Amino acid sequence: MFKAIGKGSLASILAVGLHIVRIVVWIGFAGLSAAIVAIPLIPAVAEWISHIDGASIDGDIDVGPADFVEVLRYFISFGVALYVVERLLELLKTLRFGSPFVKENATRFRNVGWALLLGEFSKIVIWILAEIFDADVEADLDFTLFVSIAAVFVLSEVFREGARMKEEQDLTV
Repeated sequence: MFKAIGKGSLASILAVGLHIVRIVVWIGFAGLSAAIVAIPLIPAVAEWISHIDGASIDGDIDVGPADFVEVLRYFISFGVALYVVERLLELLKTLRFGSPFVKENATRFRNVGWALLLGEFSKIVIWILAEIFDADVEADLDFTLFVSIAAVFVLSEVFREGARMKEEQDLTV
């Protein structure tokens, strides 16, 4: 059976998995960042190329605001995921070293909660933009996810109280 903290613990195994996830999310985020910059430039670059002697572009380049909205949705999702994975790795580091009840972890949990909440509310904004620009994006809001976000905020307070109690205990010893 796995131990909870220290080397070879479940926290260590989770950290390895999160490092792999972080690499994948970084790659996706980098690609989406390039797409966010490229999509608005594609029509202008195509127009510029068409004016070069001997150059031609066969076919239609149909890139518009709807495409930008679709990529923006994933860009925000990957950004939130990256932020959350980074905070979770910081949390797991303190757990692996045997001191999870520190004020910083309470703050990390709270920041994860705010990031997840921001990600969910951004779906509403993206859905409105999708309606305006006729993009194929749905507002897939899930009540269960909001309950999970509330749980993250509760964990933040549990860790804040745990850190306070640990400080008191350290002072009495």
